[in-house]
Amino acid sequence: MAPPRKNSRNGLPSTEGTSDILQTIIQAIGKLDPPSFKGSKDPLEADNWLKELDRLFKAMNVRDEQRVTLAIFMLKGDALECLRLQKEAEFIRIEQGNQSVYEYERKFAELSRFAPHMVDIEVRKARHFERGLREEIQGPVSMFKLETYAEVVDRALIAERNCKRLSKTNDEERKPKSGNFLKGKSSGGSFKKHGVSNSSKKTYQACPRCGKNHSGTCYLETGACFKCGKTGHFIKDCPKQQNEQTDKANGNQQKPKVAGRVFALTKQDAETSPSVVSGTLVITNQHAQVLFDSGSTHSFISHGFARRLNMIPETLDFELSVDTPSGHVMCTDKVYKSCNVLVSGRELEANLVLLDMYEFDVILGMDWLSTFHASIDCFGKKVVFRIPGQAEFVFEGDRVVRPPPLVSAMQAKRLLRKGCKGFLAYALKSEETTLKTEDISVVKEFPDAPYRMAPAELKELKEQLQDLLDQGFIRPSASPWGAPVLFVKKKDGSMRLCIDYRELNKVTIRNKYPLPRIDDLFDQLRGSEVFSKIDLRSGYHQLRVKEEDIPKTAFRTRYGHYEFLVMPFGLTNAPAVFMDLMNRVFHEYLDSFVIVFIDDILVYSKSQEEHEEHLRIVLQILRDRKLFAKLKKCEFWMDRVVFLGHVISRDGITVDPSKIEAVVNWVRPTNVSEVRSFLGLAGYYRRFVEGFSCIATPLTRLTRKNAKFEWTNECERSFQELKERLVSAPVLTIPSSSGGFVIYSDASHKGLGCVLMQHGKALLVWGEV
Repeated sequence: MAPPRKNSRNGLPSTEGTSDILQTIIQAIGKLDPPSFKGSKDPLEADNWLKELDRLFKAMNVRDEQRVTLAIFMLKGDALECLRLQKEAEFIRIEQGNQSVYEYERKFAELSRFAPHMVDIEVRKARHFERGLREEIQGPVSMFKLETYAEVVDRALIAERNCKRLSKTNDEERKPKSGNFLKGKSSGGSFKKHGVSNSSKKTYQACPRCGKNHSGTCYLETGACFKCGKTGHFIKDCPKQQNEQTDKANGNQQKPKVAGRVFALTKQDAETSPSVVSGTLVITNQHAQVLFDSGSTHSFISHGFARRLNMIPETLDFELSVDTPSGHVMCTDKVYKSCNVLVSGRELEANLVLLDMYEFDVILGMDWLSTFHASIDCFGKKVVFRIPGQAEFVFEGDRVVRPPPLVSAMQAKRLLRKGCKGFLAYALKSEETTLKTEDISVVKEFPDAPYRMAPAELKELKEQLQDLLDQGFIRPSASPWGAPVLFVKKKDGSMRLCIDYRELNKVTIRNKYPLPRIDDLFDQLRGSEVFSKIDLRSGYHQLRVKEEDIPKTAFRTRYGHYEFLVMPFGLTNAPAVFMDLMNRVFHEYLDSFVIVFIDDILVYSKSQEEHEEHLRIVLQILRDRKLFAKLKKCEFWMDRVVFLGHVISRDGITVDPSKIEAVVNWVRPTNVSEVRSFLGLAGYYRRFVEGFSCIATPLTRLTRKNAKFEWTNECERSFQELKERLVSAPVLTIPSSSGGFVIYSDASHKGLGCVLMQHGKALLVWGEV
């Protein structure tokens, strides 16, 4: 197992992935104590910093293209945060523009490092990349509804090649025809010889990198082949050049291009087209999703299904140019001949041309249908075969289930005006006599209007709703329930969408499943020296809601009425239900080497070897149960870890310094609510403060019912002493199973206090008034 590795959480660029030369320069500059810039409102400070950098870079002969990268490493504080925010805003607005897909993808990957929270979910990253594509590329990509970033990039590259090919074909058709051309016919249409043109060439400025006149990105910069433009080889090894040399030696001409077409490539196309039938057939001993398309000139096979056949394709004598429903052109020259198609117990052969498609494995076109005298019954969704000399047989296709017809609202209004009676349709189970939660009208108890939101909050609300829809977490709702929504700011400054389920929680029967006591959890850590912390990603969202309970989760926004398909945050029973799930998942290993508190998991071991095995078991369980963690919040192979507001190490348990800081910086309370908040946070660490109850007595009196709020000197002393005690809180050791315990106690007329100790170290401090 690898040694401990700390995660980068700020999303800023690091030296990882930087070239060796650049890293050498960074190390050399670091030894010279270079000037750093933390940000300033005075422009002279920034100007002086730039001048010092320029002098330093000139002395070290740093090239111009490396200076910006090196300068970023010298930004600190506000300046670094300003850069991150600027790059994040640039990433939010990123668009392809005039860049190629390859260039756009490189820029997207570079800027995404500044906004890791926007690309931590695969489908969200894919959608963001897709939205920035040019319109002519975005259309063919979006029709496939791809879920992963890699698939979107691959599809965008294919769409870009098709656009270029189509543009080239159109340009050649507009050129004046020369006397030398190839005549000929094929079953798919006419074809022309390429590369013949007498038009004048465009002139371009000389490239500063290679010195040649060309357009676009320089191949010398990208490392691409000067012949075909692809990476991975040089021009001397280019297969295209070798093929051309072979063709010249054999006196071959360029392949003619034959036109083809296909009317449906996706299931959505098939549902909207009346002249196609889809179904499942066995082709060469493999089950295939097949489309019968009378509008397709040829029969096609997908790349994925072709790999399953273990057959070697043959090369066509021509290049087939296929027009697709999206208006783009795909080119191919590979065919799988004599593939056995089993239809109603009969074996029929098909020649399948290789085509880039995804939702169907095979398309059987007009060439195959005419060969076997097959006709498509559009209404019955079946294919009828009438082969001469054989009995007629039929293939029954899949029927498309369509929603029942509905009366439009305007038509219903006209009928009501004419005197027709209207009834509100509803379902009633007559056998139920007891009142259920959903029968109680709680909508009227919610506020009449949604909470007011600022323009920035409305924009954030729209984006978060779209993200939830893309992930399949919510759906539009017609539920009679409807809780309002609001935003709460998180620690990192981002906004958390919260649903106000208070009225729903009032009528919800409480789940009595117990949450574990944190003290009991920590008692299991005795003797542990290696720790790993795993934080589940959107823990509650990994649980589905029962279908009959989904309408109860509905919430109202300015942009529509929605309901959750997964467990939302804010429901009173959510923690108990999720705790029950996690206990069942890790039941075998609880209190052995795993601690679970809702969506927080702590793996603890006594040695590195043990921890390797324990961690493997936990991660495998999460993988089997399809529970996903948030990597940037996880910590592995640590000797000191923050868990549930405490710092856990081999020495024992201490208070989290960030929580102590919050207590120390707490301003003097001005009302009862603020006193309760302070006592709640301080009381969480009462086990670390000897005589906590005695010290907090003056503040506790202020929270009593009907007590007058009066901040006295006694209250101030209690307030300040609690702060001081938490700052100097002791390190509590974890009890061991070996050895006895010693209790030191003290009592007076005002209270009782005691300390539980083992082996001369404090385990617990307790006090009571």
